[in-house]
Amino acid sequence: MPRMDISGAAKALSLIGVGVAADQLTKRWAESALRARTIEIIPQALKFEYAENHNAAFGIGQSLPDSVKVYVLLALTIGLSVGLFIAMLRSEDVASRWGYGITVAGALGNILDRWLLGHVRDFILLWHGSFRWPNFNVADTLVCIGVGVLLVFGGRRGERQGEKVTGERSRAP
Repeated sequence: MPRMDISGAAKALSLIGVGVAADQLTKRWAESALRARTIEIIPQALKFEYAENHNAAFGIGQSLPDSVKVYVLLALTIGLSVGLFIAMLRSEDVASRWGYGITVAGALGNILDRWLLGHVRDFILLWHGSFRWPNFNVADTLVCIGVGVLLVFGGRRGERQGEKVTGERSRAP
């Protein structure tokens, strides 16, 4: 299995850094700007409304005792992030590397919140009539985009590290 070169690793780490920074900056903005108000962006469809999530996505973890909840959720997300980061570094195609990197950036953004604050700051709300999606944030969006990239484009044969890949892989004797 080919290893990513130093340049590829630096680009991947930069991608992760930009994603985490964007997430944390928007959460800081939301925490200061939205505590006492909401901002309707698209009537009956999208608004910014600050919320604190003490569980994982879709309320996962709500049955855990508060005394252990943060630690269990941190352990799970850190373990998953380490696995995704290793997969990113070992990935043979650019699309998979991007997908893993974007997903890791989102996971790290929420890990930082949970580690430092004990909860995740959410502020994006989609709704229409009686339909209301749970509040989310830039980190959650990055995770969804990263997984989408992996599902649609990941693992495809194509150009890899500047070389054209065609047909079958050659086997070493």
